[in-house]
Amino acid sequence: MKVEELPHYGKDLLSIAHTGHTPLRKKLALLPPALRFLGGIITALGPAGSVRFIKTYRSSLQKAQGMDWSHLYIRGLSAPDLQQILPKMVLAKELADALGLEKAARLRNAMSDSISYRVLEEVFAPPQVFVECGQGDFLPAFKQYYRALMTAMQNRGLEFSEVVVDSPDAFQINVTYCAWAEVSKSLGNAAHCYYSTCYGDEVFFPRLARQVGFEYSRSGTLAQDKPFCDHCFKRIQVGQEMAQSRP
Repeated sequence: MKVEELPHYGKDLLSIAHTGHTPLRKKLALLPPALRFLGGIITALGPAGSVRFIKTYRSSLQKAQGMDWSHLYIRGLSAPDLQQILPKMVLAKELADALGLEKAARLRNAMSDSISYRVLEEVFAPPQVFVECGQGDFLPAFKQYYRALMTAMQNRGLEFSEVVVDSPDAFQINVTYCAWAEVSKSLGNAAHCYYSTCYGDEVFFPRLARQVGFEYSRSGTLAQDKPFCDHCFKRIQVGQEMAQSRP
């Protein structure tokens, strides 16, 4: 199999969300964590508080839709794409306002811990597929796939990124602009993007990388007021792997 033949090769995240065909079994597996997340919100707010929360969310979403988003449009983001981003970011803001950032993050991160790997594996592919495409080596095919994703994201004004490390044993991408982080920042606090969105990367990529002899690391994100979101993949050498396995 060639990496170009993978179903989502060269697509951006929004296109994948619309055109992907996740098996029913996998969709059903996402339901319990989502219900626990919803139940946690209702438990924290109570029935009356939950009703007020829904009303506040709808009002805030309507207000956000009427804001000036020209600074995103000039980057290439379309108005329809913005409308796909706003609901998630407004929900993250209102949840943090209602529960406090720490509690909102704890509830949302618990759901991410359960579902992010499954969701993002659909965006990319199982790690063994990249190994097969790379004729026994994960990194070449993964790099090609990720570069194609980067191009698609930039073409749609969703993210701008650059490759800063590219070697046979390491690969690093720095995302220098992110529409999700910019929306959260414009809504009042970029940190809402971290707990609701960026955190999922830190669930998915380490697990993906470990399965094929790599380690994933990052120093920070735009949502944490860093200059970029970095994604670093490095091959684990034999001696290093043995050292990491010691108690």
